[in-house]
Amino acid sequence: SMIGRHIPPRQGRQGFWDTLVVGFLLALSPICIYYAASDRYRPNTTLLVATGIFGIIVLIVAEGLSRPPHNGPHEFVMQNQKKGKRDDDERVLVCLGDSLTHGACSANWVNDVESSLTNQVQNKANTRIKVNVVNAGQNSICTDTVLNEKVNHVVACQPDYIFIMIGSNDAMAIYRDDWAKERMNIWNLTERPNEDVLIRNLTDIVKALLAHTTVVIAIATLPLFGEISGSDSNKIIESINRRIKTLEYLFLGEIKNNSRETQRVSVIDVNFALWDEISSRRSSKNNTKATHSIDMFLPYAIVMGLLHCVFGLSWNVLTRLFTGNIVLSESLHLNEDGGSIVRNEVVKW
Repeated sequence: SMIGRHIPPRQGRQGFWDTLVVGFLLALSPICIYYAASDRYRPNTTLLVATGIFGIIVLIVAEGLSRPPHNGPHEFVMQNQKKGKRDDDERVLVCLGDSLTHGACSANWVNDVESSLTNQVQNKANTRIKVNVVNAGQNSICTDTVLNEKVNHVVACQPDYIFIMIGSNDAMAIYRDDWAKERMNIWNLTERPNEDVLIRNLTDIVKALLAHTTVVIAIATLPLFGEISGSDSNKIIESINRRIKTLEYLFLGEIKNNSRETQRVSVIDVNFALWDEISSRRSSKNNTKATHSIDMFLPYAIVMGLLHCVFGLSWNVLTRLFTGNIVLSESLHLNEDGGSIVRNEVVKW
């Protein structure tokens, strides 16, 4: 509980958005004051109104894409402290990851896991067990920051199960130099992410969680970098995933005894499940091959994020309008169809 009291409600890239909004408003304030106080020029009402509307839209989009999950570690720990002792029939699953888990600029599959798991457990075992799901996802985060900050947040939740899907931002830094510089600046990284660093950090994350909890852990392979099979970006993902799959054997000796022996660490091949869905749907609909690479994700992400936050359009609708992808919206983040596949993999596990 002492750890939990120090979990900030907003962290990392979420603070970047706060700075962006404040800087935007401060930059515009001199213009507004100038026009309001000028003796030479009449105040331009149209400009002031347009500025105000634009500022409101920026605020809505920035908050919509960066807000912390309502069921994040901070909220969960605070709620538990008020509640006191956890009920015997409660179980806690923590989903640890980046923006693909966070669910603000990607489909929020984590919210669907709780009801699906609770219904499945109660129907199968005829019990009153309830599964609480904590969303420990955070936009743009790399494995280094997860290891040095997020692990403590996860431990504070006292979980029974942990699902880890982390490393996409490290992979982006491996793929492009400008993305590497951006992530190193945002997270104050002392070394540029590479494949060895990613696997080392992921291994240390799992070791730390095993050492401080009695949980059962699932590590997911990384999702796709665009839906173009064999692209340079997806070759990086494939290489990383080959090494992620070996972690299951690295922790083979970790056994949890709870009336039966349970392997404490396993790997879920989320990447394969996503490609399988793409292959199935493209062949059944006689679809053409994907053409949108991850290199163009940012312009699409800005436009699609604006339409999602301001007009409430789903990621599936935006995908059909802009990219024609199957499981990804703008070739990085998951749409609702992609999110449902990840959710199903977690529930099956």
